Amino acid sequence: MDDSLIPKNPCLAKSVQDAKPKRGDGGRAELTLTWEDTEKIRTELPDRYKALVDCGRGLGLRQGEIFGLSPEDIDWAHPDGPMVHVQRQVVHDGSILAYALPKGGDDEDPKDRWVELTDDVANPLREHMEKYPPVEVTRPWGSKGGHPVTVQLIFYTREKTAIQSNWFNSYRWKPALAAAGLIKPLDPNAKGRRWEKSRDMMMHALRHLYASMMINGGVDVYTLADRLGHADPAFTLRKYVHRIVGAGSKIRIAVRSA
Repeated sequence: MDDSLIPKNPCLAKSVQDAKPKRGDGGRAELTLTWEDTEKIRTELPDRYKALVDCGRGLGLRQGEIFGLSPEDIDWAHPDGPMVHVQRQVVHDGSILAYALPKGGDDEDPKDRWVELTDDVANPLREHMEKYPPVEVTRPWGSKGGHPVTVQLIFYTREKTAIQSNWFNSYRWKPALAAAGLIKPLDPNAKGRRWEKSRDMMMHALRHLYASMMINGGVDVYTLADRLGHADPAFTLRKYVHRIVGAGSKIRIAVRSA
């Protein structure tokens, strides 16, 4: 530009934005929900929804996959030990709830997967199903115009319907966050239900906790990506694995035992 070869500096165009600095400290962000936080949330949730927390942090399922979980998906006699077959989710098509394949699934690749079911999840699930026996819920498959499919659901509302995520988030999950002291309670003088922004503390954070615990426990990233339903292990490391407080002690143990 100084040599008059171009009339304007292209770097000053409005479409050019400053680069955002990368996350500091040479690592990933801390977990937004710790195990202790999830225990508080579990305590504050209504009884019929407490085991949702166990499925999120102990199986790494997405919210819709938990809502679509059926006792028929559990193989208690699997040769490798009890396993959960993740093969559907509850989704929205406008105002209609429908069943669908897991995220990214299609007829050629349904994206179903198997996840180990440990006692930490199996026991509360059994207790939950004793108190709230699974019920058959019929919803369209794929979209509101899809063919009807009936599934026995482990988790459902008092009206024995599939759980609508927006309703659950606003009327069950966020009140539990507030009662646990993790977000501010609703302002009684405000118009509508305007919760404090808490995107990083929604049920998906349980999936992040699961991923971080698995890596911290020695599970390789390829196996973890498979359990989470990710095609790219690099994506799993980049987006789902966070620093866990106290994990550095494992380095000392590993060095001493080398």
